[in-house]
Amino acid sequence: MKKYNLEDWVAYIQGTLGEEEQLEMEELLLQSEEAMEQYLLAMDGLEGELPEPEDHDAFTDRMMQQLYGKPVQHSPKDRVQPRSKYWYEHPMFHYSIAASITFILLISGVFQNLTGGSQALLDQPSGSFTDSIIQKAFSWLDALK
Repeated sequence: MKKYNLEDWVAYIQGTLGEEEQLEMEELLLQSEEAMEQYLLAMDGLEGELPEPEDHDAFTDRMMQQLYGKPVQHSPKDRVQPRSKYWYEHPMFHYSIAASITFILLISGVFQNLTGGSQALLDQPSGSFTDSIIQKAFSWLDALK
């Protein structure tokens, strides 16, 4: 088989060669990796010049019909429709739940039990404020057991 250069592959892609030479080049593409590399280089060089199909789905259907000889049937499952989010998946719903829980805990006095009340903070003996909160939290958790 004849060895083809980059210009030959460009002519093949543009369809300006004779039928016999095109068949020979197609056969070479199936057999030689070097020929495939040259073909891909030619395709890269012509990337902006080649036309694109207007309707990709219709083009694909036409190609499948030519290859397999039967029309392609699309089922409803083939076309995935984006679903809308449910109301409980919206971030605002999660923020409102978190704010509601925080508000309920504030009203019930859970946070005040941790600190021992505002007067206890003022009357606190020497030591760090963090240590006293940690001690209160552990004593509160122990009481829950």
